[in-house]
Amino acid sequence: MSHVEAVYRHGVFQPLGPVDLADDQRVRLNIELAGLETPQSWLRQVQLVQAAVLKRQGVLPDSAQEIAADRQR
Repeated sequence: MSHVEAVYRHGVFQPLGPVDLADDQRVRLNIELAGLETPQSWLRQVQLVQAAVLKRQGVLPDSAQEIAADRQR
């Protein structure tokens, strides 16, 4: 587990999704405000992920025709 979004409420961090931790497990938190993201910063994050996928997998084939044919069955 490397990234979990949470809400700080009444002095406690509450995860916004499931976490795979045992009760009383100690963790280290790095605080980054999530609500201040702009569309441009989100788009840049998406572009970084796309670049990483392309670097790892190479150019992915266009499967639009196969998907269309499958949906017509």
